[in-house]
Amino acid sequence: MGKIIITKQHNRLLLALFDGNKPYLMRTAPLLDEEDILGNIYLAKVKDIVRGIQGAFLSIGTKQAIYLPMDQCRQVLIANREPSKSIQQGDEIVIQVTGEALKSKQPSSSALLTLRGQFCVCNYFGHGLHYSKKLTHGKKELIGSYLENTIIEGREKYHFTVRTNAENLTDFSLLSQEMQSFIRVFDYITDTYKYRTCYTCFYHRETEIINQIKNISLKIYEEIVTDEREVWELLSEEFKDKPVRLYQDDMLSLASLYSINTHLQEALGKRVWLAGGGYLVIEPTEALVAIDVNSGRAQSNGKKSSDYYLKVNLEAAKEVARQLRIRNYSGMIMVDFINMDSARDRQLLMDRLDAYLKEDNIKTNLIDMTALGIVEITRKKVSRPLSDFFKLHLNA
Repeated sequence: MGKIIITKQHNRLLLALFDGNKPYLMRTAPLLDEEDILGNIYLAKVKDIVRGIQGAFLSIGTKQAIYLPMDQCRQVLIANREPSKSIQQGDEIVIQVTGEALKSKQPSSSALLTLRGQFCVCNYFGHGLHYSKKLTHGKKELIGSYLENTIIEGREKYHFTVRTNAENLTDFSLLSQEMQSFIRVFDYITDTYKYRTCYTCFYHRETEIINQIKNISLKIYEEIVTDEREVWELLSEEFKDKPVRLYQDDMLSLASLYSINTHLQEALGKRVWLAGGGYLVIEPTEALVAIDVNSGRAQSNGKKSSDYYLKVNLEAAKEVARQLRIRNYSGMIMVDFINMDSARDRQLLMDRLDAYLKEDNIKTNLIDMTALGIVEITRKKVSRPLSDFFKLHLNA
């Protein structure tokens, strides 16, 4: 099993999940003393509606406007008038900040309120109970039986999805406690939103570093290690099911022990070498991310070129999936693997790549291989890429 390493890098907290000597995942979070509005729920005022882009701009009492796409307000809580099918300028509505500010773009929001925990997700609009597709049938039955025989007042009012992390639960009371905490938040909003003043914050999402850890499957790491005392104190209080260790060594820093700077430079660089001698060239653009697979220093050692190219491509497929997780790229990804004549080899490559992409906890779809041999992938945008936070001078 792996380890979660958390250390300070360039005025941010860097979280790296290590599987052996290589990072399996990298994420970043604000320092504990920095305020972050992501995930918070506010009573916002609609300042302007722009039909041309099917969106609205809102104010939550700060200088920065908040963008609300119209497709994210199919249902909405309106405080200053009776509900209707569409929002209007001047409306006071309950929204949740769902996206960070990016370059010239404002933070984004949604009126479809969602609370995410370690074991479940709760949606304000909707009813019922669903399960992650990755949960085993046996675990679904055990959880379902437990919830049927447990009184959770108010559960029928909201929609719950049991997350993959519940697979590791032996004490299902942790799940019911999380459900009850979400019900209390949504009940409070229901009871008060019509009577609160504009810009009220109904809910402050938990610290970002805690949220990042809760989005990592419990079964793939065994402990959390940090050299930041305040982070250690916070996580020790929050996470009881995994050990949290404070690293202290004046002779060797935690970042040096795990070669954080080296891994970070690779994650921000253009070229990534493969163990067999091949390499990837990764080029993010405004429209998509292009990845080119090259044989590089790899040698066929007298083998048939078809076997040789297949070996390089399979190694590249695993690394492509890892780089997407680490760099946190989203949208369209186009991968140009080394051309192979064999239909059987191409299918094997697609099957392996699909399996590697499914390890990602962010929805990632393998679309197809085009007639020109380009593999198309889409990855859901959840947060900004790693490169947005660390602008280092690199030799690509």
